Amino acid sequence: MLQKLNSRRGGFTLVEIMIVVAIIALLASIAVPNFLRARLRSQATACKQDLRMLDAAIEQYAIENNKKPTDAVAFTNLKAYIKENSPLYYNGGNDTLGNPVLFSTISASVVFHK
Repeated sequence: MLQKLNSRRGGFTLVEIMIVVAIIALLASIAVPNFLRARLRSQATACKQDLRMLDAAIEQYAIENNKKPTDAVAFTNLKAYIKENSPLYYNGGNDTLGNPVLFSTISASVVFHK
């Protein structure tokens, strides 16, 4: 009777488990590079959006304060023209990746440094 119970024990064989692991590894090798590319694309889009926001803020500042296109501008002057809930407003002049943004002139706009 005891021998009969042991022979009916169910489970997966080593080969079945290895096949499942191989399939999961194959799917992961396809998905991970796509996730990394999507992350880089979203960071680039966020940086572009920050640049657009800074460009609009620089233009508004120049118009309202009768500045020339060659006048320098500081981030503290632009803070009033940037949306308060945006990450750029809270980063204090840093871009999305945390790098400082330097404002050389109004016409030349923004320069990123690593």
